[in-house]
Amino acid sequence: MPQPPAPAMPAARPLPMEPTPIPAVFPVTVQSEDGREIVFEEPPERIVAFDSAVVEMLFAMGEGHRVIATHDFVSYPPEAADIARVGNAFDMNIEATVELEPDLVYMFFDRFNEDLERAGLKVLYIPTLSDDFAKVADNIRLWGRIVGNPNDAEMVALEFEAKLDHIREVMEPIGAGPTVFQDVGSYWTPGSGTLIQEVFDLLRLENIAADIEGYAQISPEVIVEKDPHIIITSDPDTLLAEPALADVWAVRNQAFYTPGSDALSIPGPRFIDGVDELARWVYPGLFR
Repeated sequence: MPQPPAPAMPAARPLPMEPTPIPAVFPVTVQSEDGREIVFEEPPERIVAFDSAVVEMLFAMGEGHRVIATHDFVSYPPEAADIARVGNAFDMNIEATVELEPDLVYMFFDRFNEDLERAGLKVLYIPTLSDDFAKVADNIRLWGRIVGNPNDAEMVALEFEAKLDHIREVMEPIGAGPTVFQDVGSYWTPGSGTLIQEVFDLLRLENIAADIEGYAQISPEVIVEKDPHIIITSDPDTLLAEPALADVWAVRNQAFYTPGSDALSIPGPRFIDGVDELARWVYPGLFR
């Protein structure tokens, strides 16, 4: 795949200095997605964090000991392996959750919220997926306030923002990049209004599904018609074995990007490392 010329680029930014100490202040009032105000008089000690991103945020700021349960798909950090599981990402065991006696249940969707509240549990509902990089750092800071550790949360957020700023600075002089298709499974792919679309925009990648809102399943015929130069997938062998895709440029040239981790699919502190890894693959030699 032809690459744009690599101009002299700035060296990687140093990580941020430790910020001015931020005091923990209570009560903390948080606006839930459903419009309710959730008040914390003190830091929650027993959190069921039903979301991979929030688990990673809490561990990154040194507050992982507060997480007593999560869902089956949480795999990072390694220390989270011993945390109890109360369901998969979209199916929750309410009885098991209640038995753990949490003082906070965090949900990224609202399907079980009424059941949890009827059981007498405190529920905070805020979606973590968005179409805005800034919301990742904002969520890190929010959780720092909730658990009474705004200082360490600020350091995690500043590191995220410094890495993002560096990628923006490197990409600033780059024009149009190659076309891209991301297969998250069975031809489901992200379109506009997603965080991944913002990644593509940042890296000057032209998403063949940009005319789709959110996530949708597209046909092999559409992929053939759009003829992407890059395919992001965790399973290139399946796409290589699909006769209908044989003439697609990325398939013919095996231009598959297989992420080295799940960082690019979880809007937590590691997300920006996933962006950086993709950027270095697409533009070898551009970053240093």
